[in-house]
Amino acid sequence: MQNAATAATAPATTPQELRDRAAAHHSAAEESFERSGMDGALTQWAHGRMAGLDLLKADLAENGGKAMFPALFDTDGRLVPAKLITVNRGYDTDDVFGLLPDDTGRGRFTGWFNPSKAERKGVARRNDAKKGYYVGYVMAPAKAELAGGNVCTVMPVTRRTDGGWSKDVEIVDNGHGDTDLHRWYSIQDGTYWEK
Repeated sequence: MQNAATAATAPATTPQELRDRAAAHHSAAEESFERSGMDGALTQWAHGRMAGLDLLKADLAENGGKAMFPALFDTDGRLVPAKLITVNRGYDTDDVFGLLPDDTGRGRFTGWFNPSKAERKGVARRNDAKKGYYVGYVMAPAKAELAGGNVCTVMPVTRRTDGGWSKDVEIVDNGHGDTDLHRWYSIQDGTYWEK
C-alpha cells in the first residue's frame, strides 16, 4: 500500500489525477503533523504549496491549458498590443501596461498605460476611457508554477506562456460591458473589494 507522501509524487496528467495528487499532499502533511508535530513544519508547508499547485494545474487542464488575464483595449473595443508588467517604485510596486510598437509582441515599449485604481468599477472604467483605453480580459495559454520571494510568500500562480501578448487569444470582456467580472486589481487575499 502506498503512503500519502509516495502518492503525492505519482505522475499525474488528467485533472482528476492532479486533484487526487493534491489530496495526497494534504494527507501527507497531516501524517507529518501527527508523526512529528511542528518539527515537520517545513514538510507540511511544502505539501500544502504542492497541493495548491496541483489544484491550479487541474483547473488549467480543464480549461484547455488557458487562464484569464487582464488585457488592454482601445475605446472601440479592439485589443491593443500591450504587456502587463510589474514595475518597482522604490519600496512599492505597480502593475502597468507597456505599449508595444506592433502586434508581433516584440520590440521596445513605446509608451505606458497606468490603469485607474478607483475602487468603483464605473469610475475606474471612465477614468481609463479618458486616457483612451479600457482594461478587459482574455483567455490565453498559461502554466502553473510556484512564485514568491521567500518561504512566507511562495504561492501557486498562473503565468502566460505566450510572452505576455498575443493577438490569438479569446476575448472574454473588452472592457465595455457591465459584466460580473471584477476589476483586475481588486482581488486581494481572495476577497473582492468592489463598492
